[in-house]
Amino acid sequence: PVDGVQFDDYFYAESAGSTLNDSQTFRTYGQGFASKADWRRHNTQQLIEQVSRTIKQLKPGVEFGVSPAGVWRNLSHDPAGSDTRGAAAYDEAYADTRRWVQMGLLDYIAPQIYWPFSRQAARYDVLANWWANVVKPTHTRLYIGVAFYKVGEPSKNEPDWTVNGGVPELKKQLDLNESVPQISGTILFRENYLNQPQTQEAVNYLRSRWGS
Repeated sequence: PVDGVQFDDYFYAESAGSTLNDSQTFRTYGQGFASKADWRRHNTQQLIEQVSRTIKQLKPGVEFGVSPAGVWRNLSHDPAGSDTRGAAAYDEAYADTRRWVQMGLLDYIAPQIYWPFSRQAARYDVLANWWANVVKPTHTRLYIGVAFYKVGEPSKNEPDWTVNGGVPELKKQLDLNESVPQISGTILFRENYLNQPQTQEAVNYLRSRWGS
């Protein structure tokens, strides 16, 4: 008796120091593809299509959603991408998350937009509005994943999270979410941080905003 199935953003996860050992598999199954990257994206595409189809066949009321990396592709790599310079799901996790929305495979998508307004490489408002435009012509609902785990944590690159307990940054993000019609809600990552001492100013703010 489940209400929903959600996938996180780790489809293909590798780094320079820890590459995936799928060369033999690619040689066996990837002959019809121009590159290993295309083959990998085909695999994640098949995964999402088959899970989506199976859920709807077995129990149509169950929600299927994905919580991918906040950046699909950067504008420098694709004219349809966002004006960002962050790690991109399409190029690094081999997940064409925008296509999944366009094909109607998901009930909702919850991109992890884990940066403040001032983070020039991946501005919160730039990405929230980009995703709003992606879902606009579709029936896929958009929830924004917010980096509550960063609230109150000192950061050289993102000092905004500690200004007045992180409340001003959080308020800006929630205000934007509520002002854009295509954004259906906010997800705070993650629940455990509601109980941490560094987030209590923000927790009190959320109580006053949303009710206890």
